[in-house]
Amino acid sequence: MGAHKSESVTVAQPPYIEVAATLNTSERVQKPLQELLRRYPEPQGALLEVLWLAQAELGWLPHAAVQWSAEQCGCSPVHAWGVANFYTMYKKVPTGRFFLQICQNVACHTQGSEDIIGHAEKVLGISSHGGTTADGLFTLARVECLGACGNGPVMQVDDTFATDVVDGKITMPAGVGLSKERLEKIIANLRDFAKANPNQPYTDPLGGIRIGTDGHPGAKGACASTQTFDYAPPPPALGVSAADREGSAVLTWKAAPEITELLVEKKAPGTTEFVKAGTATGRDKEWLDTASAAGTVYRIVATSKTGTAKPSNEAVYGGAA
Repeated sequence: MGAHKSESVTVAQPPYIEVAATLNTSERVQKPLQELLRRYPEPQGALLEVLWLAQAELGWLPHAAVQWSAEQCGCSPVHAWGVANFYTMYKKVPTGRFFLQICQNVACHTQGSEDIIGHAEKVLGISSHGGTTADGLFTLARVECLGACGNGPVMQVDDTFATDVVDGKITMPAGVGLSKERLEKIIANLRDFAKANPNQPYTDPLGGIRIGTDGHPGAKGACASTQTFDYAPPPPALGVSAADREGSAVLTWKAAPEITELLVEKKAPGTTEFVKAGTATGRDKEWLDTASAAGTVYRIVATSKTGTAKPSNEAVYGGAA
């Protein structure tokens, strides 16, 4: 979400006891909160998402909500406030029911976003620097890149991209940018929605977080176990080739630093099974077979302290030139 500058207003801050009571008793907050804290070995890692949960429940992020989020994540309120101020998706002042954000960055600017922003100011009668309509329905803001340049100019309504209305729903069809006419359609659609739905339906800002995961090893309440050091096999030898050197086959390859030994296998012409031909260390760069015939097929199986890799590619010795 892009940055925007709100109009300078004095905002009454709700008391901490009131905010904490709301957040501590809301099931919409508490279930995902406990899940998030189990996913990080250090609770502070969940701060961004905890702030997001608090904002979704309250509609904005008052000072008390930032303090509450810091307490849940075991960090200082000063740190949490710095984070909340750095990321512009956190609302430090209440906004209208519908938060309209129009991109003013270069890709959208070159496609006429400035004219659309001016039109939005005229239609809504508010400033594009965080102005809110008298009925409390709309807040308008200029923002930087929204990450949908192919649809420029682009607007976002709350967390939804919006460049048109299709079948009665706000959407962003592929390649369709915002125009003055489409902007008016979107605003009319939102007004109709507000009339039909006096109470704003709750939406999950995290997109439906999965509850009941094992969590992260070391996090409070988690039941996941740490992966063992040998959970993944070592990488195979790569680029195995077989060239001729004075009538003998010389094999070359590339191996990862953790490889300790390489088993060289060959399959003689007319046979179907690979047999052991010799070994090399992890530091060796080539291996010589003085008893090789044209048409012999070679491959290498690498091993490390953690296990055995899959066989390498097969290389055919072409014989002496």
